[in-house]
Parts: sequence; structure tokens; C-alpha cells
Amino acid sequence: MTARQAQNPMQIVNSRIYKAPREVVFAMFTDAEHISQWWGPRGFSTRTERMDVRPGGLWIHTMISEEGVESPNEVRYVTVDAPRQIVFDHLNQPLFRATVNFVEVAPDRTEIEYTLQFRDEEARQAGEQHGAAKGVRDLLERLEEVLATKGSEGFVIQREFAAPKELVYRAWTEPERLVKWFAGPGGAALVIKKADIRVGGELTYGVPVPDRRVIWVRWIFRELKPFDRLVVVVTFVDDAGNAIPQPGPLADMPVEALSTVTFEERSGKTLMTFRRQMMYANEEQNKAYAATFPGMGQGWQGNLERLAAYLAE
Repeated sequence: MTARQAQNPMQIVNSRIYKAPREVVFAMFTDAEHISQWWGPRGFSTRTERMDVRPGGLWIHTMISEEGVESPNEVRYVTVDAPRQIVFDHLNQPLFRATVNFVEVAPDRTEIEYTLQFRDEEARQAGEQHGAAKGVRDLLERLEEVLATKGSEGFVIQREFAAPKELVYRAWTEPERLVKWFAGPGGAALVIKKADIRVGGELTYGVPVPDRRVIWVRWIFRELKPFDRLVVVVTFVDDAGNAIPQPGPLADMPVEALSTVTFEERSGKTLMTFRRQMMYANEEQNKAYAATFPGMGQGWQGNLERLAAYLAE
């Protein structure tokens, strides 16, 4: 995704390329069921009361935070030019006009150019207080995650730990703790190459394998919410950091996967849920990925046993 510097301080400009046809991406903005899966900043859900996608039509919806705080929103569509452009006015504070252009980069590639224009200085200040720039970035990322994992069953594993969720979260996000339990085949110790633990930052680590090679893996952090959730895009990379196919039976898979880890407190213990989905996989690739779940489960059981032992120290 590219966050371009707006020449006008009253604007927020952002863009992202999606590996999907323009008609599919456009439909994600015009269907109430689709848009509820990704609209808004991370941690928010969206409930649509009315959606009339035509010039002059209204989209009345409520954004709900994880704490249950509801924020009513009303949008009036100005332009609906399928599948090229949507323009709408946000009718409650912050007041702005959003222009969303859908550019066909290739038959299966679409770039969204998203421009948010505040009505006046009061609206700009309200937008800043509401975190509008982060909100635009989040919703474009969340849209990609939904598009990229449609039809993907995903690998899921859970484990309850006799430890507070803060400690379990830190064991995932602090490299000096991660290397205590997260290991390669046979329990081989990780080699940390780069650790920039922040949203947009990366963790690159090496997994030693029996033939004395090191397989490098990169995590790009999409979300870090202490001490509840982290979301990362996982890619295998070469020594120079270039994305490469996964080793072994998943060599024909897409190069990126989406991993989400959540931490739920349960009477002083923590239920950890790990989910990994391939990004932009087709039906056959998803079937091949699902066939590897038993082996993945065995590998992850070993890591989670080591995590339990580390947390008990």
C-alpha cells in the first residue's frame, strides 16, 4: 500500500493494489454483507441499517468498537460509476467527501485510489481526533485480508495456558522471549535477523534445517493490540529479503499467508487461538493446503508445548 503525501493539508490520500478483478473489488463497497467484514479501523465492526448505492442514496450504518461503543454514521452517495468510481459525502462529523477510484492495473489486478477531502478546518481537526488517516489505512488493509482469504478454510489451533494473557502476548511479540519457545524442525533454535516490532514493521528470522541451510521467514505486522491480538503477513524470503515460494509440499502455494493470533483471558489463564490462511489461493491450492493440516498440527503442538514450559518458568 502507498500512503502518498497530499498536497492539500485538508486531504488524506492512500492507495493499494489488490490481486482481484476490478468488478470484484468494486462489489466489496456496494454489498452490505461484504462491507461489514472489513469497513472501519481495526477492532471495529459495522452494522448496516440502510444501503442504497445510487447517486443521492444513503448508507446508514453504525460502527461498533470492541468495547461496545456505537458510533452512528450517515453517508450520501454522490457518484456511483460501476466499476470505476464511488464518491460519497460523510454527513456527520468529521464532515468529508471520499473519492474512491478503481483502476484496472491488469485483468486480475485492481488499484484503489482513496482520497478523503475534509469540508473545513473544523472537520479536519475532528478527523484527526478520530484517527481518520489510520482508519483509511486500516480499512484498505482489512479489505485486502478479506479479499485474499475468501474461500480459505485456514489452519486453526488453540491452547490454554496457565499464565496471564499479557505474558503470553509478550512471548509472541518480544524477540528475546520468542526464541525461547518458537523453533524450527526438531526444535532448532531461531536466528533473528531483523526485529522491528510495530505496525508496518517486520520480524525476519531464520529456521535452521538438517542440510545446514537456513530458511528465512518474514512477518509484516498488520496489527499489534496489546494484549489481545496480533495480525501478521507471513512470507518466505531469500538471503536478500525477496519473497520466494514456500519449501516442501507448499511450493505451489501463494507466497503470502495471513496469521492471526488472539489472546482471551479465562479466570487467570489464557486461551490462545492461532489461525493461518493462504492469501489469494485458488480452490485447488486451498485443498492442497488443507491436506497439510495434520502435519502442521503436529509441528505446532511441539512449539506450544515449549511455550507452555517457558511460561511455567
